[in-house]
Amino acid sequence: NRFTNFYCTANLDVETRQTYYKIIKGHMYLYEELKNLDRPIRIALIGAGFMGQGIAEVVSSTPGMELVAISDKDIKRAEAAFESAGSSNPKYCGSKRDLELVDFNREKVVTENYNFIFEIPGIDIIVEATGIPEIGAEVAYKSILENINIATLTVETDVTAGYILTKLSKTSGVVYTVCTGDEPAALREMYDFFKTLGFEIISCGKGKNNPLDNHATPETLEKTAKSKGLNPRILTEFVDGSKTMIEMSSVANSCSLTIDRRNMHGPAVDIDRIASILCHKSDGGILTKTGVVDYVVGDLAPGVFVVARHKGKVVDETLRYLKIGNGPNYLFYRPYHLTSIEVPISIAYAVLYGKPSLNTSTAPTTEVITISKKDLKKGDSIDGIGGFTVYGGIETASKARELNLLPLGLSEGAILKKDISADTPIRYDDVEIRESTLSILRKLQDKMYG
Repeated sequence: NRFTNFYCTANLDVETRQTYYKIIKGHMYLYEELKNLDRPIRIALIGAGFMGQGIAEVVSSTPGMELVAISDKDIKRAEAAFESAGSSNPKYCGSKRDLELVDFNREKVVTENYNFIFEIPGIDIIVEATGIPEIGAEVAYKSILENINIATLTVETDVTAGYILTKLSKTSGVVYTVCTGDEPAALREMYDFFKTLGFEIISCGKGKNNPLDNHATPETLEKTAKSKGLNPRILTEFVDGSKTMIEMSSVANSCSLTIDRRNMHGPAVDIDRIASILCHKSDGGILTKTGVVDYVVGDLAPGVFVVARHKGKVVDETLRYLKIGNGPNYLFYRPYHLTSIEVPISIAYAVLYGKPSLNTSTAPTTEVITISKKDLKKGDSIDGIGGFTVYGGIETASKARELNLLPLGLSEGAILKKDISADTPIRYDDVEIRESTLSILRKLQDKMYG
């Protein structure tokens, strides 16, 4: 009976907690499990921008969950997130002394210093939603050291050092996961579904929301960003293709898929033509290999897709009967992804079952590389993702190692040692990297696992 209270299982390792929880609750549906918890899952949020505020709202309406603390560099945003979630007058903590005066059974906490989050007792999971690769790395690493589950929206961190973070989390007995809601976890879910049913994955990917412009900058997109209420750098990361490369690399690394060529194909096709285009050349498509990630520009956006086939005759006949397509390659797609709205699913699976929605548990197959956006001069500083100097591409991990290419996640603050012409992949030897938690984790990942 001592395990019937969720408090008792919160500090156990993942495998033991998962076993006890199955014994206690049986095999209920997720909603029922959450609704019948003996106490709510206690959540701390780091990053209260647009995504963070959405998380705060949806968590407040999810049974069995309680948001107890929010950290953001803009304290008004943190307070606004709590207010939109139905909680007013959170306790401001600007020092450790302030924390000591908090009644954590009754009071919510807001702070500019995300390190204070780790001082709050009884946190089951931290959700990191800053979108800043270095902060994503620091929060994930410290969460693992403090034996707290960590769910991140910063895929940029994952494609740079997700493999070592996954290894460390398993050693620590906690879950490190990329959150559901964005395309990577949605695709991982579809991949698992069709692989479980014995399908061969030909290709999978996302619909890109906007035309590709590798040379877009926050300046050229300023008016568009303002009209949409977006940060110009965030919009730039989408338009210049960096975000697409990052997301598809995360999928490839999690599912042990690859790419057909550097930066993928990205054909402009409507939904009804995807299966006939993103398939092998022997079937009339454009691919030289199968088991790849790619993207399309067209009416699929903002959805995700899988092109798959099955060797079974009856299965093939059934798919035709169900009007899925004419075969042998079939398109399966989800016409949406719900970004921050789906995050509670990752929270529940991590805390209750010890399962990630997406992480890199095997050696990465792809790398997000750094490509110059314009002519750069010796001594120039790279301003990072979504800026004026570089954009992201995708390469196989083996080729990136062979050419010593610089991961995009390590580019911010790097100083050029030589002139680089526009649209040139940048190598490690071309720059002096700024040391950070992310760069140290990546160095450790490369040293330990190649």
